[in-house]
Amino acid sequence: MFEKHQISSRMEEDTETQKRNPTSEYTFEDAFEKTGHGKINHLVLFTSGLIMLNVSMESVGMSYAITAAECELHLNSQQKGLVNAAAFIGIISTSFLWGYLVDRLGRRAVMLPAIVVSAIFSVISSFSSNVWMLILFRFLTGCSVSASSATVYAYLGEMHTNSKRASAIAWGSAFISFSFITLPGLAWIIIPGKWSFTLGYMEIVPWRAFVCLWCIPGLISAIILLFLPESPRFLLVAKGPEAALPVLAKMYKWNYGGSADDFPVKKIRSGGEEAKKAGFAGAIKNVSVMFKGPLLKCVIISHVSMFTIFMLSSGLYVWVPDILNSILKSGFNQKISICQIIEDKFLNATLSPRKTCEAEVSIAMFPISMSMGAVFAFTYLAIGFLINKLGRKTMYCGVMFICGVALVGAAFVPEGVAATALLIVSLCSGCAASILAAIAVDVFPTSLRAMAMCVMYMVGRAGAAVGSYLLGATLDLHCLEAFTALGIFTSGSTILMMFWPNPEKVRKQMEDKGFSY
Repeated sequence: MFEKHQISSRMEEDTETQKRNPTSEYTFEDAFEKTGHGKINHLVLFTSGLIMLNVSMESVGMSYAITAAECELHLNSQQKGLVNAAAFIGIISTSFLWGYLVDRLGRRAVMLPAIVVSAIFSVISSFSSNVWMLILFRFLTGCSVSASSATVYAYLGEMHTNSKRASAIAWGSAFISFSFITLPGLAWIIIPGKWSFTLGYMEIVPWRAFVCLWCIPGLISAIILLFLPESPRFLLVAKGPEAALPVLAKMYKWNYGGSADDFPVKKIRSGGEEAKKAGFAGAIKNVSVMFKGPLLKCVIISHVSMFTIFMLSSGLYVWVPDILNSILKSGFNQKISICQIIEDKFLNATLSPRKTCEAEVSIAMFPISMSMGAVFAFTYLAIGFLINKLGRKTMYCGVMFICGVALVGAAFVPEGVAATALLIVSLCSGCAASILAAIAVDVFPTSLRAMAMCVMYMVGRAGAAVGSYLLGATLDLHCLEAFTALGIFTSGSTILMMFWPNPEKVRKQMEDKGFSY
């Protein structure tokens, strides 16, 4: 009742304002504030969360299916590495192109078809009859997923007012953690099954069904996107105030009910708009602004920081199932470190290699992985609650420092349960990506924001590839050194954030150059 009274009072106030000021001309930010915060913002948050969930599941899902597919597709270690990396390679190789298209055509306009296409490629990959077909379609899936992997942060941020933006991005990013609960949970239910059936020429076995099912969140988000509007901030820059005003009126209608005609803003005051250079060459020239003052410092700090986040979180995560499996086989209560377990496993495999193909995955792996996802979810939710109270930079530095120290501790603690707990804490560094996105999204102009986010996440996923490769090359023989170096690098990277410039000063300098936010 109280909420309805507030809405009614707000609408009456807006009506009186409209009577007193028939022209009802506002700046864009003031007009955006008039739309309020309600149903459409919650729906955008939910949809963006589903998109982030879809991106995460498409990126790391094969790490749960690859063991089950190993014998059927005759995969060796190198091929398994390529299958796991294929989606990341696709995301990295097309990030710049998608950033250009998103800043030219629109956030929603690009994400919607790309999500549908990624689901199609993903389903086709589940029907792969050999490893190279699987690698190809996982790569194409990554290319399609790349369109929304970073764009969704720009869209989510632009559909919220400045005061709500950071918490919205943090809450939306919490859905990423659900992938680390959903994937092992789904795998636990499906993959151990012994059933199969024939569909056309292909025999459908559990791991193939598992790949198809994880496409569902993406398809649901695509359906909801059909009913959501384009970002009004993008429309303001791309087409002018006249194109943005109807979207703001629609948001007002969703949040307050009634008619879009009740929106008190009838005209948005034109502000400085950046010159639009035609074509891809023009976009390259426009993007070159990112690598000049005052944005250059922001680009260096944010991109190096995102590289570090992904190098630890994603680079380590792809090896966690194998590490946990080794810990489970050696016994949780055994007084031995993770690194000793890994080295012993390597020596045993070298001395007595297996001649038959066996998928040796402990069932206990799945509930532990789900518990890990629950920890991630709690961390994301805590960030959503605290980010505006503690400050973005403080939250980011705190999370990264703790995770780096935890990784070093995990390598030295000679006890399975404690080492596993510290390992899970270190993986929470992935949650810092949403904080960094909230920090970075404020300093890039609307016309460069999607491109900047795409490139930043491209650099981040390059960090995942580097981290995965380096850990794979060093864990067997130099585990302690690898964990220690990565942990120190992660904690030390927080020093960069001390040099992050004042966002207001950056925005003012960019606005003086004709860019708008």
